[in-house]
Amino acid sequence: MRAAQPSDRAHNGGMSEPRRLPKLPLSEVPELAQHDVLVFDGDCRFCQAQVKRLSRWTGPQLVPLPLQKPGLLAALDIDHAQAMRAMQLVTQDGLIFQGVEAVVQALRKRPILGRLLKLYYLPGCRQLADLGYRLIARYRYRIMGRAIARGECDGGSCALHFEAK
Repeated sequence: MRAAQPSDRAHNGGMSEPRRLPKLPLSEVPELAQHDVLVFDGDCRFCQAQVKRLSRWTGPQLVPLPLQKPGLLAALDIDHAQAMRAMQLVTQDGLIFQGVEAVVQALRKRPILGRLLKLYYLPGCRQLADLGYRLIARYRYRIMGRAIARGECDGGSCALHFEAK
C-alpha cells in the first residue's frame, strides 16, 4: 500500500483542501515569481518564532509575509479568518496549502527532511497532526504569553484570540 499523495486529496482532518489560484498575482506579490510565499500571523510571537525556524530549514526558497501586509490577502484571494486559523503556503505554481500541510510542502525540496515528512500523508498521521495544529493555533497567543499586555501588538489584534473560552 502506498502513502497518500497531495494529489489524492483524501479527508484531511478538518483542514480545507489546497486550491489553485486562477492566475498568479505577480503584480501584487512579486515574490511568487521565484519563491513560495508563506502567509502567517505577523502579530503572533509564537508564529514569528516558528516561521524563523521554518525559514532556516527551507532556505531562500521560501519568503514569509505577514498576513497584515496591506493588500496581501486580497491579492492571494485568502479570507482573513482562514489566514488567522492557519498559515498559508502559496507555491510558485499557484497551489495554496494551509496548516501542517503548508509546512510539509514548504520542506518538500529538502532531500532528507522532505522525504521524511511524506509520512504526514499516511492514514491517521495527517488527521492527528492537523488536530494538534488546530489546538496550538487556537491557543497560540497563550503559549508565548500576553503579547498585547506587553504592547507588542498594534491595533489590539492579539486580543481577538485571547478571549477566555
